[in-house]
Amino acid sequence: MELGELTTTDSHEKGSRCYLVKADGSVSEAYVTVLGPDSKAFRMAKRMQRNEILDLREKDVDFKTHDFFPLDVTFCAAVIKGWGGITKGGKELLYTKKTCLDFLSKSPVNVDRILEVCGDRVNFTKA
Repeated sequence: MELGELTTTDSHEKGSRCYLVKADGSVSEAYVTVLGPDSKAFRMAKRMQRNEILDLREKDVDFKTHDFFPLDVTFCAAVIKGWGGITKGGKELLYTKKTCLDFLSKSPVNVDRILEVCGDRVNFTKA
């Protein structure tokens, strides 16, 4: 078997489109390009998220009542490398980390969708 058939980082670094959900629940043509679990950015974001959780544990935060959504927003922003089809005022909205964080913080349904897509390796290794 060729070594190239066994490696996955290249396809995970390239990313995959994740089509976003509109407020009415339908899937839109707008998308974000997310990096896969075998990408460096994904691994680093996961490590940062784990460290944040450990810090919370050290501070005796009650995990039963703590809102972990901001951690998911930060994680998702770290694994998004761009987007397309997103407009504001009828004009294409330029992708920046700040605009991405602003969008994600107001769209829990899409945070969940991004976590689902980027967590499934098959979305990055399809033939």
